[in-house]
Parts: sequence; C-alpha cells; structure tokens
Amino acid sequence: MSEEKADKLRITDQFRSKNGFVYDLRWEGQRLTLFIAPREHPSDAGDWKVEARVRQDPEPFIITHWGPTKLDALYEGGRDRALQTLEHHLPRFDWTAVETALRDVRAI
Repeated sequence: MSEEKADKLRITDQFRSKNGFVYDLRWEGQRLTLFIAPREHPSDAGDWKVEARVRQDPEPFIITHWGPTKLDALYEGGRDRALQTLEHHLPRFDWTAVETALRDVRAI
C-alpha cells in the first residue's frame, strides 16, 4: 500500500443500524466510529445526532452532539472533540477530511 493511501482518511466500513447509520473511519492508524441518527423523541436536543467514538482503555471515549442538520451536529462534535483531544490523550483527526469522506458517500 502506498504511503499516500495509508495516510489518507477513509471510511473502512459503513452499515445501517437500528436507528441510523454507522461509519468506521481510519486515519494514520487510528480509528473513529461515527453514529448518525435522526431525532427519535420530541425531547431530543436536535433533529440529528452525531456520536463520535474512539477506543480508549478501559472505556471508549464518546462525544455526542445534536444539531438541526447532520453537518451541524458533525461540526459541533468535531469542535468538542478537538478541545478534548489533549485533555483525554485522544488521537487527532482531520475533521475536514471526515466531512469530505462522509459527503463522498452521501452521509451528510
């Protein structure tokens, strides 16, 4: 595998879950799982939820954000994730590349 291809953020798996869609992404040897789902209850904080999950020991690290659109929820999750990266020793992700990868598969 070429170095360029290995370093490029890519979706390695995508599937429909009970309430939404799941996307596994890899970048520079790190894995990020995104769950994107529509509002289920009137009390939900927005129309769309994006949950970002990173495997950490002993528990996975999860950030959940709601927004009026999938893209708004993704932006809020990405901002929050960037703020917590150093504090929680999380791998860094290129959120512009995440957005591009999701647009390529028409997820957002």
